[in-house]
Amino acid sequence: MMIQKILLPALTVLFLWAASCQAAGGGITIGFLVWNGPFDGQRQWASTGHYLAEKLGQPVKVLPLSYNELLPAVAAGKVDFFTTDPSMFVTAKAKYGAEAVATMKNSVIGTEYNGAIIFTATTNKSINGLTNLRGKKIGALRRWSFAGWQMAEKEFKDAGIDVYTFVHTIRFFETPQAVVKAVRTGKVDAGTLPTGLLEREAANGEAKREDFKILAKKFHPDFPFACSTVLYPGFSLAKTARVDPNLAEQMAEALKELRAGDKPLQDAGLAGWTDPLDYSIVKEVLGQLKGMKPTGQQVSLR
Repeated sequence: MMIQKILLPALTVLFLWAASCQAAGGGITIGFLVWNGPFDGQRQWASTGHYLAEKLGQPVKVLPLSYNELLPAVAAGKVDFFTTDPSMFVTAKAKYGAEAVATMKNSVIGTEYNGAIIFTATTNKSINGLTNLRGKKIGALRRWSFAGWQMAEKEFKDAGIDVYTFVHTIRFFETPQAVVKAVRTGKVDAGTLPTGLLEREAANGEAKREDFKILAKKFHPDFPFACSTVLYPGFSLAKTARVDPNLAEQMAEALKELRAGDKPLQDAGLAGWTDPLDYSIVKEVLGQLKGMKPTGQQVSLR
Protein backbone atom coordinates (compact mmCIF):
# COMPACT_ATOMS: atom_id res chain seq x y z
CA MET A 1 0.00 0.00 0.00
CA MET A 2 2.86 2.36 0.84
CA ILE A 3 4.46 1.76 -2.57
CA GLN A 4 1.11 2.34 -4.24
CA LYS A 5 0.65 5.63 -2.35
CA ILE A 6 4.07 6.79 -3.53
CA LEU A 7 3.73 5.57 -7.12
CA LEU A 8 0.30 7.00 -7.89
CA PRO A 9 1.23 10.69 -7.36
CA ALA A 10 4.53 10.11 -9.16
CA LEU A 11 2.77 8.54 -12.13
CA THR A 12 0.26 11.38 -12.20
CA VAL A 13 3.03 13.97 -12.33
CA LEU A 14 4.80 11.95 -15.04
CA PHE A 15 1.62 11.72 -17.10
CA LEU A 16 0.94 15.46 -16.83
CA TRP A 17 4.54 16.22 -17.76
CA ALA A 18 4.31 13.96 -20.83
CA ALA A 19 1.00 15.52 -21.86
CA SER A 20 2.41 19.02 -21.55
CA CYS A 21 5.43 18.04 -23.64
CA GLN A 22 3.16 16.57 -26.31
CA ALA A 23 1.01 19.70 -26.36
CA ALA A 24 4.07 21.90 -26.60
CA GLY A 25 5.44 19.88 -29.49
CA GLY A 26 2.13 19.21 -31.16
CA GLY A 27 2.43 22.19 -33.45
CA ILE A 28 0.05 24.97 -34.45
CA THR A 29 -3.20 24.62 -36.39
CA ILE A 30 -4.38 27.59 -38.44
CA GLY A 31 -7.89 27.58 -39.85
CA PHE A 32 -8.10 29.50 -43.13
CA LEU A 33 -11.49 30.73 -44.30
CA VAL A 34 -11.83 29.68 -47.95
CA TRP A 35 -14.52 29.79 -50.63
CA ASN A 36 -12.87 27.64 -53.28
CA GLY A 37 -13.02 24.29 -51.50
CA PRO A 38 -10.47 22.43 -49.32
CA PHE A 39 -8.15 21.39 -52.19
CA ASP A 40 -7.65 24.86 -53.62
CA GLY A 41 -7.64 26.30 -50.10
CA GLN A 42 -4.80 23.97 -49.11
CA ARG A 43 -2.84 25.00 -52.20
CA GLN A 44 -3.53 28.67 -51.49
CA TRP A 45 -2.23 28.59 -47.91
CA ALA A 46 0.30 25.72 -47.86
CA SER A 47 3.33 27.94 -48.47
CA THR A 48 2.23 30.27 -45.65
CA GLY A 49 2.14 27.22 -43.37
CA HIS A 50 5.63 26.12 -44.47
CA TYR A 51 6.98 29.64 -43.97
CA LEU A 52 5.51 29.97 -40.47
CA ALA A 53 6.74 26.51 -39.45
CA GLU A 54 10.28 27.54 -40.37
CA LYS A 55 10.03 30.93 -38.64
CA LEU A 56 8.38 29.63 -35.46
CA GLY A 57 10.36 26.41 -35.20
CA GLN A 58 7.39 24.07 -34.85
CA PRO A 59 4.95 22.28 -37.15
CA VAL A 60 2.11 24.33 -38.62
CA LYS A 61 -1.01 22.61 -39.91
CA VAL A 62 -3.07 24.41 -42.55
CA LEU A 63 -6.80 23.70 -42.21
CA PRO A 64 -9.04 25.17 -44.96
CA LEU A 65 -12.53 25.84 -43.60
CA SER A 66 -15.76 27.05 -45.13
CA TYR A 67 -17.91 29.73 -43.52
CA ASN A 68 -20.12 27.09 -41.88
CA GLU A 69 -17.09 25.26 -40.48
CA LEU A 70 -14.95 28.10 -39.14
CA LEU A 71 -16.69 29.25 -35.97
CA PRO A 72 -17.59 25.69 -34.90
CA ALA A 73 -13.89 24.81 -35.26
CA VAL A 74 -13.00 27.76 -33.01
CA ALA A 75 -15.63 26.75 -30.46
CA ALA A 76 -14.43 23.13 -30.43
CA GLY A 77 -10.77 24.08 -29.99
CA LYS A 78 -9.73 22.57 -33.33
CA VAL A 79 -7.69 25.62 -34.34
CA ASP A 80 -5.18 27.87 -32.59
CA PHE A 81 -5.33 30.72 -35.12
CA PHE A 82 -7.80 31.49 -37.90
CA THR A 83 -8.38 33.97 -40.70
CA THR A 84 -11.78 35.55 -40.75
CA ASP A 85 -14.16 38.06 -42.26
CA PRO A 86 -14.53 41.19 -40.06
CA SER A 87 -18.07 40.38 -38.95
CA MET A 88 -17.11 36.78 -38.12
CA PHE A 89 -14.16 38.05 -36.08
CA VAL A 90 -16.48 40.25 -34.02
CA THR A 91 -18.63 37.19 -33.32
CA ALA A 92 -15.61 35.06 -32.41
CA LYS A 93 -14.30 37.77 -30.08
CA ALA A 94 -17.64 38.14 -28.28
CA LYS A 95 -18.40 34.41 -28.00
CA TYR A 96 -14.98 32.79 -27.66
CA GLY A 97 -12.55 35.48 -26.57
CA ALA A 98 -10.65 35.62 -29.86
CA GLU A 99 -8.15 38.44 -30.42
CA ALA A 100 -6.89 39.93 -33.68
CA VAL A 101 -3.22 39.23 -34.38
CA ALA A 102 -2.78 40.85 -37.80
CA THR A 103 -4.84 42.35 -40.60
CA MET A 104 -4.54 41.28 -44.25
CA LYS A 105 -3.63 43.70 -47.02
CA ASN A 106 -6.00 42.86 -49.85
CA SER A 107 -4.12 42.20 -53.10
CA VAL A 108 -6.99 43.52 -55.23
CA ILE A 109 -6.90 46.97 -53.67
CA GLY A 110 -3.50 46.83 -51.95
CA THR A 111 -4.73 48.06 -48.57
CA GLU A 112 -5.86 46.70 -45.22
CA TYR A 113 -9.10 48.70 -45.51
CA ASN A 114 -12.06 47.76 -47.64
CA GLY A 115 -15.41 49.08 -48.71
CA ALA A 116 -18.25 48.03 -51.01
CA ILE A 117 -19.95 49.22 -54.15
CA ILE A 118 -23.64 49.26 -54.99
CA PHE A 119 -24.05 49.29 -58.75
CA THR A 120 -26.47 48.87 -61.62
CA ALA A 121 -26.28 48.61 -65.40
CA THR A 122 -25.54 51.87 -67.20
CA THR A 123 -28.48 51.14 -69.52
CA ASN A 124 -30.83 51.14 -66.51
CA LYS A 125 -31.84 54.81 -66.72
CA SER A 126 -34.52 54.55 -64.02
CA ILE A 127 -32.07 53.67 -61.25
CA ASN A 128 -29.71 56.44 -60.17
CA GLY A 129 -29.78 56.16 -56.40
CA LEU A 130 -30.78 53.91 -53.53
CA THR A 131 -34.32 55.31 -53.39
CA ASN A 132 -34.89 54.06 -56.96
CA LEU A 133 -34.54 50.45 -55.77
CA ARG A 134 -38.00 50.25 -54.19
CA GLY A 135 -39.60 46.96 -55.23
CA LYS A 136 -36.48 45.94 -57.19
CA LYS A 137 -34.20 42.89 -57.07
CA ILE A 138 -30.72 43.09 -55.54
CA GLY A 139 -27.81 40.69 -55.93
CA ALA A 140 -25.18 40.32 -53.20
CA LEU A 141 -22.21 38.15 -52.31
CA ARG A 142 -23.20 35.91 -49.40
CA ARG A 143 -25.41 37.04 -46.54
CA TRP A 144 -22.68 36.67 -43.91
CA SER A 145 -20.06 38.66 -45.85
CA PHE A 146 -19.30 42.04 -44.33
CA ALA A 147 -18.11 43.61 -47.61
CA GLY A 148 -20.33 41.40 -49.78
CA TRP A 149 -23.61 42.48 -48.19
CA GLN A 150 -23.55 43.96 -44.68
CA MET A 151 -21.74 47.16 -45.67
CA ALA A 152 -24.41 47.80 -48.30
CA GLU A 153 -27.16 47.02 -45.80
CA LYS A 154 -25.67 49.70 -43.51
CA GLU A 155 -25.74 52.26 -46.36
CA PHE A 156 -29.44 51.60 -46.90
CA LYS A 157 -30.03 52.06 -43.17
CA ASP A 158 -28.08 55.34 -43.14
CA ALA A 159 -30.31 56.53 -46.00
CA GLY A 160 -33.36 55.83 -43.85
CA ILE A 161 -34.28 52.68 -45.79
CA ASP A 162 -35.15 49.29 -44.28
CA VAL A 163 -33.86 47.28 -47.23
CA TYR A 164 -35.77 44.15 -46.18
CA THR A 165 -39.12 45.88 -46.60
CA PHE A 166 -38.03 48.23 -49.37
CA VAL A 167 -36.82 45.87 -52.11
CA HIS A 168 -38.64 42.91 -53.62
CA THR A 169 -35.87 40.28 -53.60
CA ILE A 170 -32.32 39.87 -52.33
CA ARG A 171 -30.43 37.13 -54.10
CA PHE A 172 -27.12 35.86 -52.74
CA PHE A 173 -24.48 34.51 -55.13
CA GLU A 174 -21.34 32.45 -54.58
CA THR A 175 -18.92 34.44 -56.76
CA PRO A 176 -18.34 38.08 -57.74
CA GLN A 177 -18.59 37.06 -61.40
CA ALA A 178 -22.11 35.76 -60.80
CA VAL A 179 -23.19 39.06 -59.23
CA VAL A 180 -21.74 41.07 -62.14
CA LYS A 181 -23.42 38.79 -64.69
CA ALA A 182 -26.77 39.00 -62.90
CA VAL A 183 -26.69 42.80 -63.04
CA ARG A 184 -25.51 42.88 -66.66
CA THR A 185 -28.21 40.45 -67.85
CA GLY A 186 -31.01 42.02 -65.80
CA LYS A 187 -31.52 39.02 -63.54
CA VAL A 188 -31.24 41.57 -60.72
CA ASP A 189 -31.67 45.34 -60.94
CA ALA A 190 -28.62 46.19 -58.84
CA GLY A 191 -25.77 44.44 -57.08
CA THR A 192 -23.22 44.94 -54.35
CA LEU A 193 -19.61 43.73 -54.16
CA PRO A 194 -16.44 44.46 -52.18
CA THR A 195 -14.46 47.35 -53.63
CA GLY A 196 -12.00 46.57 -56.39
CA LEU A 197 -13.74 43.45 -57.68
CA LEU A 198 -15.62 45.23 -60.47
CA GLU A 199 -12.36 46.82 -61.61
CA ARG A 200 -10.68 43.41 -61.48
CA GLU A 201 -13.42 41.90 -63.63
CA ALA A 202 -12.86 44.70 -66.14
CA ALA A 203 -9.08 44.21 -66.09
CA ASN A 204 -9.55 40.48 -66.73
CA GLY A 205 -11.79 41.21 -69.70
CA GLU A 206 -14.79 39.60 -68.02
CA ALA A 207 -16.75 42.86 -67.82
CA LYS A 208 -16.64 46.38 -69.23
CA ARG A 209 -16.40 49.10 -66.62
CA GLU A 210 -18.51 51.48 -68.72
CA ASP A 211 -21.39 49.00 -68.61
CA PHE A 212 -22.02 49.79 -64.94
CA LYS A 213 -22.69 52.85 -62.82
CA ILE A 214 -22.05 53.24 -59.10
CA LEU A 215 -24.89 54.23 -56.79
CA ALA A 216 -24.41 56.34 -53.63
CA LYS A 217 -20.82 56.98 -54.68
CA LYS A 218 -18.35 58.08 -52.00
CA PHE A 219 -14.82 59.45 -52.43
CA HIS A 220 -11.94 58.55 -50.10
CA PRO A 221 -8.52 60.24 -50.30
CA ASP A 222 -5.79 57.97 -51.68
CA PHE A 223 -8.34 55.21 -52.37
CA PRO A 224 -8.45 54.72 -56.15
CA PHE A 225 -11.47 52.42 -56.41
CA ALA A 226 -15.16 53.12 -56.82
CA CYS A 227 -16.92 52.92 -53.46
CA SER A 228 -20.44 53.36 -52.05
CA THR A 229 -19.61 52.93 -48.37
CA VAL A 230 -17.23 54.11 -45.67
CA LEU A 231 -13.97 52.15 -45.40
CA TYR A 232 -13.67 49.39 -42.80
CA PRO A 233 -10.91 47.07 -41.55
CA GLY A 234 -10.31 44.05 -43.77
CA PHE A 235 -9.89 40.35 -42.99
CA SER A 236 -7.87 39.44 -39.93
CA LEU A 237 -5.78 36.64 -38.53
CA ALA A 238 -7.04 35.97 -35.00
CA LYS A 239 -5.89 33.82 -32.12
CA THR A 240 -8.11 31.74 -29.89
CA ALA A 241 -8.32 32.52 -26.18
CA ARG A 242 -5.95 29.70 -25.16
CA VAL A 243 -3.02 30.78 -27.35
CA ASP A 244 -0.02 32.29 -25.56
CA PRO A 245 0.23 36.02 -26.40
CA ASN A 246 3.98 35.60 -26.95
CA LEU A 247 3.34 33.02 -29.67
CA ALA A 248 0.74 35.31 -31.24
CA GLU A 249 3.28 38.14 -31.28
CA GLN A 250 5.86 35.91 -32.97
CA MET A 251 3.26 34.87 -35.53
CA ALA A 252 2.39 38.50 -36.30
CA GLU A 253 6.01 39.56 -36.65
CA ALA A 254 6.73 36.67 -39.01
CA LEU A 255 3.78 37.56 -41.24
CA LYS A 256 4.66 41.28 -41.30
CA GLU A 257 8.17 40.40 -42.53
CA LEU A 258 6.74 39.05 -45.80
CA ARG A 259 7.26 41.29 -48.82
CA ALA A 260 5.68 41.54 -52.26
CA GLY A 261 6.93 38.72 -54.45
CA ASP A 262 7.33 36.26 -51.58
CA LYS A 263 5.66 32.95 -52.39
CA PRO A 264 3.35 32.87 -49.32
CA LEU A 265 1.81 36.19 -50.36
CA GLN A 266 1.61 35.26 -54.04
CA ASP A 267 -0.09 31.94 -53.34
CA ALA A 268 -2.50 33.47 -50.82
CA GLY A 269 -3.35 36.39 -53.10
CA LEU A 270 -2.34 39.01 -50.55
CA ALA A 271 -0.37 42.24 -50.68
CA GLY A 272 0.94 41.72 -47.16
CA TRP A 273 0.09 41.78 -43.45
CA THR A 274 -0.02 44.67 -40.99
CA ASP A 275 -0.73 45.33 -37.32
CA PRO A 276 -4.33 44.47 -36.38
CA LEU A 277 -6.77 47.29 -36.96
CA ASP A 278 -9.50 48.39 -34.59
CA TYR A 279 -12.61 46.30 -35.32
CA SER A 280 -14.89 48.16 -32.90
CA ILE A 281 -16.52 50.01 -35.83
CA VAL A 282 -17.53 46.64 -37.28
CA LYS A 283 -19.14 45.70 -33.97
CA GLU A 284 -21.05 48.98 -33.99
CA VAL A 285 -22.33 48.37 -37.52
CA LEU A 286 -23.44 44.82 -36.78
CA GLY A 287 -25.31 46.07 -33.74
CA GLN A 288 -27.39 48.31 -36.01
CA LEU A 289 -28.29 45.68 -38.61
CA LYS A 290 -31.21 43.30 -38.48
CA GLY A 291 -29.04 40.21 -38.75
CA MET A 292 -31.63 38.36 -40.81
CA LYS A 293 -30.36 34.93 -41.83
CA PRO A 294 -32.11 33.56 -44.92
CA THR A 295 -32.18 29.83 -45.34
CA GLY A 296 -31.52 29.88 -49.07
CA GLN A 297 -29.71 31.79 -51.75
CA GLN A 298 -32.73 33.94 -52.57
CA VAL A 299 -34.93 35.90 -50.20
CA SER A 300 -38.24 37.03 -51.64
CA LEU A 301 -39.52 39.84 -49.47
CA ARG A 302 -42.92 40.42 -51.05
